[in-house]
Amino acid sequence: MAESNPTLQTQYAQQVDADLERNTREQERIRSEVATLQAQLEGLQKDHELLVSMQAALGTPSGKKAKAAKTATVPRARRAKASSDNDKRPRKAAEPKSGAKTDKSAPPLRELVVAVLAKHEEPRSAAEVAQELSQEHPERTLSVTVVRNALEASVAKNQSERTKQQKSVYYRVVKNESATQQPISVPSTGDEGA
Repeated sequence: MAESNPTLQTQYAQQVDADLERNTREQERIRSEVATLQAQLEGLQKDHELLVSMQAALGTPSGKKAKAAKTATVPRARRAKASSDNDKRPRKAAEPKSGAKTDKSAPPLRELVVAVLAKHEEPRSAAEVAQELSQEHPERTLSVTVVRNALEASVAKNQSERTKQQKSVYYRVVKNESATQQPISVPSTGDEGA
């Protein structure tokens, strides 16, 4: 085993020498590339200075200043709208964007969410509730985030409860405790003895 150590050591030394030589060559190659790029950068900087001085001599605004001046102006649509306020033509009333907000008879989303949860015994995720609501109420535009907020509001009002399973959150309706605590009365048929 003592004889193998010198050969192993010499192998390691040869490998380190080869790695050092390769590293030195790579450094030299990159330095030459950096020097070439540095020379190109200096040339471009001189060209830029020359072009800026020529632009100043011609009296034309620089590209950056011209862009800033364009962004500072008011867009045409705003000017046209402002000038049309003087028109005496009748205007249409603004149409609402979603039908859910204009229909005063529609139940609040929180109640719809609780109703969906009440249909199922097992807990439901916000995505499942949103999908079922969009099928039942296609006139309402619902996102999962909006439904999740409604679910959280129902949790805050003790209408539903939240459970977490790993990273998922599920909701289920809270069973009415007063209904479960009352004894179930069976109407008498009168056949029972007094």
